[in-house]
Amino acid sequence: MRSHRFGALNAAAVAVLAAVALLLTGCSSDSGSGSGSGSTDDAASGPWTFKDDQGKTVKLDHTPTRVAGLNDVLVSLMNYGVKPVASFGYTSLADDHRFDGLDTKGITEVGTSFGEINLEKLAAAKPDVIVTNVYPTDAKGTIDKTQADYGFKDLSQEKQVEKIAPVVTLYMGGDGEKVVKRTTDFATAVGAKASVVAAAKEKFDAAEKALAAAGKETRIKVTVVYADGDGLYGVKAKDDPALRMYQDLGVPFTEPTPKGYYWGIYSWENAGKLGGDMLLLSQTGYQQAELKKQATFADNAALKSGQVHDWTSAGMDYVSQADYMNRLASWIKESKVVSK
Repeated sequence: MRSHRFGALNAAAVAVLAAVALLLTGCSSDSGSGSGSGSTDDAASGPWTFKDDQGKTVKLDHTPTRVAGLNDVLVSLMNYGVKPVASFGYTSLADDHRFDGLDTKGITEVGTSFGEINLEKLAAAKPDVIVTNVYPTDAKGTIDKTQADYGFKDLSQEKQVEKIAPVVTLYMGGDGEKVVKRTTDFATAVGAKASVVAAAKEKFDAAEKALAAAGKETRIKVTVVYADGDGLYGVKAKDDPALRMYQDLGVPFTEPTPKGYYWGIYSWENAGKLGGDMLLLSQTGYQQAELKKQATFADNAALKSGQVHDWTSAGMDYVSQADYMNRLASWIKESKVVSK
């Protein structure tokens, strides 16, 4: 598979998929900088520390100003006004729609395919710190420490990257609001202004209320999917931090029936069993035109009605999530019950 959170999610998630099945129930709250608060509104020029979600404390003799890392995290930093020096991910910045409207000029792209990182280019960017994610392997929030963090091909590559600069790992599981908070903690620690974060949080709070209101009033069911030549992958909302956050606010999601963590995987022969009134479709993989060519899914009520919208795997920050929650609220209010 190739998709935002999917593709090669992380080595652990890939292992689940390979077995063809494919949150830390409490994220660490310890973070900060030399100033103690992590905010550069009053940032100190002295020692800086940040305890990541793997329990590792990264220490530097100064607040980092040159940050490199995984696109998934960098989009959040940029939304808070922190511009990275280098990026890597499963696609180029130009092809990653989460960066639309952001100034990516001057960012060195050291990898545009999952697990492929040009170490020489990364070293030349002289990052102070490198940030990435880690995903759990099950609903208990288990982290497979024998596997590399998300974005790295393997442990050997991760160790090579760590020789260039310390790696901060942020946990991508469990309660979505905690994930957003932790991402924001890191952004603040590397330069996001408290005033910028506060303004973003205010819009996030308003978007939560709008989504909760839409969820309370609707009778539709929302289905989240990725599709490719191998079949249809329905997402289990409770296993995705952002979707779990929306579900907690009252958005009614369908529950894929096949067993397995995160994904309910349907062969194309059985794809018709996945229903719902509105589809959130991954921006990678099959799109509507390809779905309509699948005889077993072409009659899907949501697809036929045109109630299909993008699932962008929005950044786990107040800006990205406010934007997506507002759009989701609007889509829900406009949708009708079309499934039997």
